[in-house]
Amino acid sequence: MKPDMKMKMGPKSFSDIKLLEQEQQIDESPIHELCEYINLRLDCADFRLAAVLRCLYSYRHLLSEKMVALMEETVLNFRYFMDEPGEDNMCFWSENHQILFASEAYLAGQLYPKKVFANSFFTGRQLKIKAKEHILRWLKYRFLYGFSEWHSNTYYEEDIGALCLLIDFARDEEIQIKSKMILDLILLDMAMHSWHGLFCAASGRCYEKQKKYPLHQDVLDISQAVWGFKYKDEYDYSRISSGFLLMKNYDLPQVIRVVGKDRDTAVIQDSMGLDLSEIREEFNDLKDFSTTGLFLWGMESFTNPESIEITLDMFESWKMHNNSFLKDLNMVNKKILKRSGLLPLLVRILNPVTQGIAIQRANTYTYKTKDYMLSTAQAHHPGTFGDQQHIWQATLSPEVTVFTTHPASSAFDDIDRNFSPGYWVGNGIMPYSVQHENVHISIYDIRKRKGFMEKERINYTHAWFPTESFDEVEIEDRYLFGRLNGVYIMLAGRYPLQAHPQNSSEWIQRGKMTYWICEIGTDAQYNDFRTFVRELKAREILFNERTKTLIYKGKHQYEVIYGKGFTVDKQQITLEYPRLYSPYGHIPRKPEEIRIEWERHYLYLNFDKLIREHGTYM
Repeated sequence: MKPDMKMKMGPKSFSDIKLLEQEQQIDESPIHELCEYINLRLDCADFRLAAVLRCLYSYRHLLSEKMVALMEETVLNFRYFMDEPGEDNMCFWSENHQILFASEAYLAGQLYPKKVFANSFFTGRQLKIKAKEHILRWLKYRFLYGFSEWHSNTYYEEDIGALCLLIDFARDEEIQIKSKMILDLILLDMAMHSWHGLFCAASGRCYEKQKKYPLHQDVLDISQAVWGFKYKDEYDYSRISSGFLLMKNYDLPQVIRVVGKDRDTAVIQDSMGLDLSEIREEFNDLKDFSTTGLFLWGMESFTNPESIEITLDMFESWKMHNNSFLKDLNMVNKKILKRSGLLPLLVRILNPVTQGIAIQRANTYTYKTKDYMLSTAQAHHPGTFGDQQHIWQATLSPEVTVFTTHPASSAFDDIDRNFSPGYWVGNGIMPYSVQHENVHISIYDIRKRKGFMEKERINYTHAWFPTESFDEVEIEDRYLFGRLNGVYIMLAGRYPLQAHPQNSSEWIQRGKMTYWICEIGTDAQYNDFRTFVRELKAREILFNERTKTLIYKGKHQYEVIYGKGFTVDKQQITLEYPRLYSPYGHIPRKPEEIRIEWERHYLYLNFDKLIREHGTYM
């Protein structure tokens, strides 16, 4: 059985879990439905298992013997790792799924140490030992490299759901403390890249609704619980984030709270994840499944030259031939190809569009003011295929965002994979994008050679610019201007912009070599909207298609050379960052320790020495 998207995206927990926390008995049917889904081993079963385990650890005394027996049976029969027997359509490998499956295996084994788990034939004690290795490795990589699914306002919810389980229920001090550290870093990331409690930065994995409408982001309950911005009257306990709302053993560092509520103008530069070109130098054994292999699969790299060989070894060893996400690997899973050693070369020749699924390292620049936020993944692999990467966004209010993409079509038609990349999700071909403070520039060159499995390429780029949500707009030829309260925004293209006939928020710019310039100002700078429009329309824009060079003469002179660099007033701007450079702290890549300070509050983390300290300077 394969679930449709509505079923798959259904409740991961249940509303009445909050009543169990209040020591009240409940209607148990929603728990029964969760167990039924889990027992079918459908994709996202692990999302639901988190709630079942929390119930077994905290609330079994409030549930009937029959329900407890069903939950125990569900836990003992589940498939926790890809190397266990069985075939199903669960996704085990993405960054968030890896920690969910491992944390659930650990806690299941801890709960039933002497029982035999039906799928693996491991005792609970054996399962726990295996899961601990996966957990500590996953936590270590996040401390060193940050997140492959960088700044994701969808998948951070799942990471947090797993960490909450470990923080509340793991009886191993090392796991508990290190889980707290990584939760600190996730919440710190959200704090720095949120505007008025809305986590709206450029992102490695972001979907259409969350881009267009910040109040639909999946981490909204978590943000509201931490920073107190009131967007919802009630929390949604049917989400996996219910685990965060119910968590008891986490001491939130005060510095994270004050950073998230800071309204000073700030530039935040950070580096998250690894590029494929860095894998060879970061991992000792390029053939090891548990280290190199799972890291590559955690960044969704399957068919890139750097990953194709180990991918097929894992695919074959773990018998993933019928998994709906990976089944197309059967096309190249041939002994003659593997023995020839020519697979990386074949990938380069075929240029499969699936290479774009890989989420590589991002150098993100975020400019945050009390009035707006602008965020860009700087020069992020331009000209390559894309998937769910969200390259840039301006956020002006909880209802108004602005961004551009090159519309794409998924290479696949099945329900598991047909939604990304899409018309608004990700990009077909990724742009060369740069930002300095309040100015963003993207150059799109969509003339790149076709890729294997690529559908017909769309020969235009488009902008989400919700004209009806602004207080005032002015549209002329290749310019879009909008005013929202005292904030002004310009979006300019190379060619005339066309309104979509059925959607007044979509603006199309035709052409295979185009650019978009976004600049944001305020009434404090320009006094009124008319002045902003007049001044910005008068600014000179020069573009040389042959050299792919754009010069924008604004209050500063910005020069962008596609793939080669970015200058402001003829000064070279670095587009490669340390792990973090911000008012709140400076952290190198691959840090041994992390220190954050703001408004007399601090957080200090040393992963290997198991030191986690936070407090307030007197």
